[in-house]
Amino acid sequence: MSASGIGLAALVALGLTVQAQAGAPAGTAPGRVVSLNLCTDQLAALLLPPGRIAALSHLARDPELSYVASRVAGIPVTQGGAEELLALKPDLVLAGRYTAQAAVRMAKAHHIPVVQVGLVADFDGIRAQVRTVAGALGESAKGEALLADMDRRLAAAAPADDRRPTALSLAPGAFTSGAGTLTAAVMRAAGLVNYPEAKGMSGYGYLTVEGIVADPPDLLVASTGVKDRPSLSGALIDHPALRRVLPEGHRPRLAENLLGCGGPYTVEAVEALARARGQWLARHDGGRP
Repeated sequence: MSASGIGLAALVALGLTVQAQAGAPAGTAPGRVVSLNLCTDQLAALLLPPGRIAALSHLARDPELSYVASRVAGIPVTQGGAEELLALKPDLVLAGRYTAQAAVRMAKAHHIPVVQVGLVADFDGIRAQVRTVAGALGESAKGEALLADMDRRLAAAAPADDRRPTALSLAPGAFTSGAGTLTAAVMRAAGLVNYPEAKGMSGYGYLTVEGIVADPPDLLVASTGVKDRPSLSGALIDHPALRRVLPEGHRPRLAENLLGCGGPYTVEAVEALARARGQWLARHDGGRP
């Protein structure tokens, strides 16, 4: 999983909070939505036509972080300032639980409805968050359609037997994700054992190269960091000892933007890792049933 995705998830408490104040009349779908958070950017872009989005956060256009970067080019972006928010005249604000707090306070002070979300740790969390945001946007049917597609694809990617290769998600500095994280949920759905979780790690933490080399996982999903910004911590993942025990054929690739925020698109990470599982099994036991 990506360094950006794992790091972002570690900085924010998991869960969902919804706070709304009086604003548009009940039953009126908001027509000028402003999102101040990457996670809500992505949901807004999936659920709404561009004409109903007054602005997204500037991160929405970053293809390394944002799943929807390719579809939001014409939508204005905001840096999340309080005065900037008021100038946009939103009738609904989507925000993270701990980001753009001054803007959120300003919106509430002006009786603009606010929906705040946290990061999710599993697919039940994704379902709950999509339903909450879709409901606030007046797009419940669209939300259910996105979830139905996600669930169909999850069922198709589910393992047909009990063989479970181990997989390690590693970010620069040997930062990783244990039990209770979205990464763990994705690996479980793909038929893999989350290596740090099997080692007793909960939440987020670090592993040593020596420990990984001494007892390597079957697969390594690694990121060396942001493109064009090399670092020593990123180079650690390409350490010769790691390359020796986990060469390229054991390193499935995921798009960098699938796991920073959980959403219906997270199923793409499950599908990619399910394919990697199948390939690993085919190499090691001939793909026996």
